[in-house]
Amino acid sequence: YPHEFSGGQRQRIGIARAHGLNPRLIVAGEPVSALDVSIQAQIVNLLRDLQKEMSLTYVFIAHDLSVDEHISNPVAVMYLGRIVELASSLDLYRNPRHPYTVSLLSAIPSHDPDSKKTRIVLKGDVPNPAQPPTGCRFHPRCFMAQAICASEEPPLRQIAPGHCSACHFAEQVDRAAAGGHAAPAAAAGRTASDA
Repeated sequence: YPHEFSGGQRQRIGIARAHGLNPRLIVAGEPVSALDVSIQAQIVNLLRDLQKEMSLTYVFIAHDLSVDEHISNPVAVMYLGRIVELASSLDLYRNPRHPYTVSLLSAIPSHDPDSKKTRIVLKGDVPNPAQPPTGCRFHPRCFMAQAICASEEPPLRQIAPGHCSACHFAEQVDRAAAGGHAAPAAAAGRTASDA
């Protein structure tokens, strides 16, 4: 009976059912979210093996960027239903160009106990998705927000080959990601602490 299977066994059964019709595309919504870390790794490895064996594409939807890194390429980061960053997995993890991505990456636990990584804790509540804020949807919680962010929605634009960001200050995010979290030089009378 279904209740007699473990979480990992149920995930494997779901994966087998999804692959049973030899699809070209599988949309996998949070396929490893309810599993412990060791089982997550097994399921991710299984998905990768099946992907190579069957030459198929996954749309892998997850909230855990540490899992996405191992299976997704490219990676799209969304906030309130809008893509805010799109890049290859390698580039996104090494060189994030949106403050929300920087915040998400800072939340991934480090395996190195001597790591000096700074966790970025976002202020405020997530806005109502049915009534998103004007301008950039992330600006009420953004540590880099400036006046323009509240009034103009930034387009998703290419800032490097194959790397797109929807941030007015995408070119300056790397300095903020390094730990300074300073307001962009283009700021006019508003500091990062006001964001």
